[in-house]
Amino acid sequence: MSKTLKDLGYYSDLNRYLKSQEKTKSIIGRVIKQGRQHYTVKTNIGNYNSKVSGKLRYEANQQSDYPVVGDWVLVSNNENNNLIIQEILPRKNSISRTAINRFGKKQTIAANVDFSFVIQDLANDFNLNRLDRLIAICFSSNVKPLIIFTKIDLVKHENIDQNINKALKRFNNIPIILISNKTLIGLDNVIKNIQYAKTYCLIGASGAGKSSLINHLVGRKVMVTKKLKINNKGQHTTSHRELFIINNSGILIDTPGMRELGVTDSNQTLESTFKKIFELSKSCKFSNCSHVSEPKCAVIDALDRDEILQSYYDNFHKMKREQKQYKLNKRGLKDKDMIKEVKSDPKQRKS
Repeated sequence: MSKTLKDLGYYSDLNRYLKSQEKTKSIIGRVIKQGRQHYTVKTNIGNYNSKVSGKLRYEANQQSDYPVVGDWVLVSNNENNNLIIQEILPRKNSISRTAINRFGKKQTIAANVDFSFVIQDLANDFNLNRLDRLIAICFSSNVKPLIIFTKIDLVKHENIDQNINKALKRFNNIPIILISNKTLIGLDNVIKNIQYAKTYCLIGASGAGKSSLINHLVGRKVMVTKKLKINNKGQHTTSHRELFIINNSGILIDTPGMRELGVTDSNQTLESTFKKIFELSKSCKFSNCSHVSEPKCAVIDALDRDEILQSYYDNFHKMKREQKQYKLNKRGLKDKDMIKEVKSDPKQRKS
């Protein structure tokens, strides 16, 4: 195997698949950039503008059937020295999201990801409920999350301690790193968590500092960044998805800012995101307890004792209702009460 493919994160399962399909002599590459109608694929030789083949386009039934950044693909040359993507190799996983106001509409944003850096602006956008959603995306995709709070140089020390204590109470089993893209405090801690040839997807809201962090990690300006607004808030800069290789280290995937997020039908998503509630539920009097009004509910008792936050409890029920709607939508049904609640909630885009 070439060093280029190793640096790109090539793994043994791909070899086994190619041998089983007798395609070991095919040209293989990884999608490193995705626009609206085109892709960039990196192979042993270099980077090439690429399009999907007519056959692949014809057989695609949904958005996830098309290549995304991080996909390993088999390609062929055309007469213009561009590449034609003939086949998407089996994905070990994919990160998908679904917009809250578009029930059942799932969008795949990256593939073959090992870890996710969940980025949030600690100075202007600290929101535990949104972190719940971002982390739920990771768990549903079988991707290990790591939380990175940015812009700590703009926050008073006492406020940092207060918010981090809240986050640690909520996400006590997930690593948390504090950084400043301006002073570079904490950058070494991020670097220590990056393994060679592993793929890390950065997800978070626009203006959280994802692009600046990528520039620091790669060691040069590969992403456009904008100055902070007067209120110290970041600005939206990324409109596409792109993959970058850190020299002798890991692989980074940048994604456009995600503010509007919903959940899909994976039971593992809620169970992994709200572990405390699922652990407490084992002590409820009724095995099918909804944790709303039943007597001797361990979850409600914990809420009354301040062992879990009200926002954590509320977000659990909100995401559970969205999950129910997603399942109904797959069957062509609608939960009218749920849709009405979402559309009437002015805070929905911020939770």
